[in-house]
This record gives sequence, C-alpha cells and structure tokens, in this order.
Amino acid sequence: MNINPDKVKELVLLFSKLDDDYQKELLNKVYELSLKQSQKNLINKEGKKFRSEDEYKKEIENRSNEAAKESLDLLWLLDKIGDDEKAQLAIILDKLSHGGLAKKTDIEIKINSKKVSVKEYIEEVLPQADFEVANEKVIEFLKEGNKI
Repeated sequence: MNINPDKVKELVLLFSKLDDDYQKELLNKVYELSLKQSQKNLINKEGKKFRSEDEYKKEIENRSNEAAKESLDLLWLLDKIGDDEKAQLAIILDKLSHGGLAKKTDIEIKINSKKVSVKEYIEEVLPQADFEVANEKVIEFLKEGNKI
C-alpha cells in the first residue's frame, strides 16, 4: 500500500464536494486505475523492456483490457455455481496465496471540521509569511480607502 495521509485528506475533501453522479464517475476511474496499476506492477515484476514510453503504456492498457474481460468471464462463471463451490474456490485461492485472499485491511478516516482564525489559517497554509506584517498592511490599505 502507498498511503500518504495528506493526499488521502485532500482526496476525501474533494470527493465530499462531489454529487452522487460525479462520485460514481470518480470511483469508476479509480477502479480503472487500480486495474492498470496491478498490470503495471506485473509488467515491472517481469522485467520486460520497451522501446518507448508509449509502447509501455499501450502494453499496460492492453493487459488491463484483457484482465477486465477475464474478470467479467469469471464473474459469469461464479454466478453459475453454488455457495459451497464458491467457498471451496475461496479456500483453495487462500491456500495458493499463502493466506493472502483472507487478508483484510481496515482504514479509518476521521473528519474534523472547525472554524479557525485567519491567523491560524495563514500560519498553517503559509508558514513562511509574517502574519502581523501582512495584517498591518491590510489595515493600512483599508484605512486609506475609508473601509474601516
């Protein structure tokens, strides 16, 4: 897993701003990228060399399309067998993957939202900025324009 908490936070915040249609569209894209990543990992593990980046990307795309088709075929076959046979299949896959099938990863995301002062916000977003100097300049600017 490649988890960067800052990126996860940004992703969750952006995702929460989307309506149901765009959330569904984004999830579909994430599934597509996940499939491509698994094919990319397999290609890299094989150590296969390519003449160009375009050829490499095309190989990822072709393998991803083939894997998606095979997955759909497998789902169609699974639909035809009973629960006992599905359980047997799960057990054999778990044994072949040395327990990898039954591995479960839980991710907990806690969302806290609070109002902060503009000073706290500036200090977090622009830590190199001098808030006091910037604030004084704003006050002067607003006084000159009779805004205060």
